[in-house]
Amino acid sequence: MRTATQTVFTFLNKVLLSFLAFINSALAARTLAKGDRVQFQFAGTVTTTGTTFVGGYTGYYAYALPKSPADTERIVHTGTWFVAFACVLVWGGEWLLVRVLGLHLSAAWAWAVACMPLNFVFGFGTRLLQGSDEITWLNRANTVQPLLFLVTYVPLWLHRQLPESARILWTYRLWWLSFAVAALCSVGIAFWRLRRQGRLQNLFPAWRGWSRHHIRGTLDYGSWLSVSYVVNYANLRMDFWWVLGMLPARVASDYGIAVTSSEVLVTIANSVASVVFTRMTGGPRQDAIRITQAAVRQTLLSATAVAAVMCVTFPWLIVTVFGARYQPAVVPFLILLPGLVFRASGLLIIQYATNQLGNPRISIWMNGVSAAMCAAVAAAAVPRLGLAGGAVASTTSYVVSYALYVAWFARHTGTPARDLYTIRAGDLAPYRQMAQRMWRRVTRRKQGAA
Repeated sequence: MRTATQTVFTFLNKVLLSFLAFINSALAARTLAKGDRVQFQFAGTVTTTGTTFVGGYTGYYAYALPKSPADTERIVHTGTWFVAFACVLVWGGEWLLVRVLGLHLSAAWAWAVACMPLNFVFGFGTRLLQGSDEITWLNRANTVQPLLFLVTYVPLWLHRQLPESARILWTYRLWWLSFAVAALCSVGIAFWRLRRQGRLQNLFPAWRGWSRHHIRGTLDYGSWLSVSYVVNYANLRMDFWWVLGMLPARVASDYGIAVTSSEVLVTIANSVASVVFTRMTGGPRQDAIRITQAAVRQTLLSATAVAAVMCVTFPWLIVTVFGARYQPAVVPFLILLPGLVFRASGLLIIQYATNQLGNPRISIWMNGVSAAMCAAVAAAAVPRLGLAGGAVASTTSYVVSYALYVAWFARHTGTPARDLYTIRAGDLAPYRQMAQRMWRRVTRRKQGAA
């Protein structure tokens, strides 16, 4: 029951994150020209792609912490040196290409590369919090970047006299600053919580603080996990990249808004995955199977409920918040929602393969099939249907892929496939308990006021 209750509260935190991301995207849409806005969103995908690649390696530390709790210090110190090396490699490489070789990078690429190492550090801190089961602090650390960007971006939005060229420049600067602060906060919180747990005595690793065993784990397990993460992210972004590559930037900007608005559902899977990560990774196989089944059902339940509400509210909300010029985003938004419900649930099956079985290669073919299917459908549908074609490609690939994931899980575990999608009374219990708790609080306040 603790897992289910914690899942609900983590889900609410992820809803808050989605709300912040939605508002930030709306402010950017109101502040920037349509072409600049989609390039800013593209810069975010570039940064996330690089971060996702390195995140596969740092994912090893989240995997190792529950597996080897007595070896926490060597795990953390190895990760610290690895992330530091990755940051120097990227920033040094950019300096060499631009300053020494004279290569010209567009603003989107230049700022994406400048922000990428900050994401490495932020991701490392959140992996440590995830692996040490500090879910509450993980949720708090995740709110720093979008909240700080929102607070600092509002004055820019209000400054109507600022030229468009200055607006996009300051957007990139504030974006970079928000990730710099978030990176420091995530690592600082992770080190502090591990020290409170008595698992980390020396905060600063010595020159040889790394461990050969964990370096091998980083490279062996992390390399496959890295490829797995990149394929997973490519699966998520394949439709956006195809639309951006095949349609004019002003038109593709509408699709970017549809993507931003609909992907609130993806956070549901992330919230459930964060809560069950340690139990799925460090527990016995049968417990991991049971936890995965319950988590998938919870995600289907939550995602479907949220999707129903979004279908009613978001069409007018998109136009109201982003402006009438983004009206074409509504149709692809509605088409994307069903597919993202199935993607949210399928991610948990992939996590079981990656973390409990310790075999990221399974998730590579899972996401690879989905990404290839999306690319094939998009190549045929986008020229004919425009923005709707990208959404059709995305939803088709997610629905078909989910069916494949369920079939694989049932065959691998020897359990009925229906255990992954048939909602049970126990799945509703945490929501009922939360509602009762909130009702009791309201009742007590009314009685106190009387």
